[in-house]
Parts: sequence; C-alpha cells; structure tokens
Amino acid sequence: NAEYMGRFPGYDADSKEFDAETHRKRIFGASVADYMRQLADQDEEVYRRQFGAFIKEGVTADSLETMYKNAHAAIRADPGHEKKAAKEYTKKKRFNPAKRTLKERKDHVKQLKAAFIAKLDKAGGAAADSDDE
Repeated sequence: NAEYMGRFPGYDADSKEFDAETHRKRIFGASVADYMRQLADQDEEVYRRQFGAFIKEGVTADSLETMYKNAHAAIRADPGHEKKAAKEYTKKKRFNPAKRTLKERKDHVKQLKAAFIAKLDKAGGAAADSDDE
C-alpha cells in the first residue's frame, strides 16, 4: 500500500516515490558497512570497541551483506521460533539486612532485655561488693 511506503527507508515524501535500491541497501547493512569503513579509517580504537563482536566473529564491512543474506535464508528455511531455556540467576547480594518476622523481632528484644538486665545485675553486684568494704 502506498500509504505505508512512507515508513520505509528509500521513500521520498516530496516526490512521493520509493527507491527500492536504498531500501535494499539498508536491509543488507550497507549503511553499517559504510560506517565500519569510516571508523576503521578514522579511529582504530573506537572501531574495535564499537564492532568488537563483529571482529571476534570475523565479520568485515565487505562480508556484512553475506551475513545478512545467510541470516535471511536461515529464517526462511525455519521461520519457527524456539524458546530458549530460562537462565538461572544467582542470589543477589543484599546490602541491607533482610526483614525479620514478628517472632524474630520479639525474640531479639527479649535477648536485648536479658543482656541489659544481666549487665545491670553484674554492675549492681559489683556496686554492692564495693559497699560492703
């Protein structure tokens, strides 16, 4: 439909014409290949950082179109989507203490009271000993 053509690269809104070659170049990554060549010429470090995964896989600016063609062929051969198994995550580290239950909080208060009373008794006993002398 003509009304949807404006959504695609290669459509010129002024002349209301669609350039299929521009669209094809975008689909097969020609713009990315141009950017790869430009970056490789200008700044090798930025190129390695930006396209590190491509470099590791051996994909160059010249082989980019072939990569996309192979991907499209593989999709056409088997268009079904296989769901990947969910990743198992390790428990994340907590920087704040976990919330306590009511029973745990009350037990903690009992322990604090008992420790405080024991400290008072010990201090009181020591004071009583010094009074006897």
